[in-house]
Amino acid sequence: MEIRVSLVLLAVLVVTGSALSASGPSALVDPVSVEAQQLSQLEDAASAARGDLALTQRLAATYLRLGHPGLAITAVRAAPPEVGRDPVLTHRLAQAYEASGRVEDALGTAELALARCKCVTAEELSCEHAARCSASTIAALEMHQDALMMLMRWGVSDPRHDTRTALAYR
Repeated sequence: MEIRVSLVLLAVLVVTGSALSASGPSALVDPVSVEAQQLSQLEDAASAARGDLALTQRLAATYLRLGHPGLAITAVRAAPPEVGRDPVLTHRLAQAYEASGRVEDALGTAELALARCKCVTAEELSCEHAARCSASTIAALEMHQDALMMLMRWGVSDPRHDTRTALAYR
């Protein structure tokens, strides 16, 4: 009887172990898809030209679109400081924080993006940035900041799973 119980337990352990080892690592996207190839090319290009603002913006936006805000945060934060000060890229960082469920960080970063945008628009002497923000960019940044402020007021801790998020953007 004791041997049977031991054999049954051994069989359960073997089956469990083989089931766990059969599952391999999962990729962000299907590695043979066109989207994966385009992402790979974009990552390579952004890595080769770290100071390229447009590539960094595209890479962060692509990661956000694919639902990987952590990678978007990493891409923005890995950019050189002169690139990272861009108001639109700072806005992407705020979006990534929000998509990660970090509402307070998102609000602070959205406020920073808007301040940088208004600074370059006002052409203040204290501003050292050369970028220009269009009226539509400023409006988008203000809307994002307002929505994040509502989420904070309402105590939303995870905007990804709270129905009030859509209401805040309306």
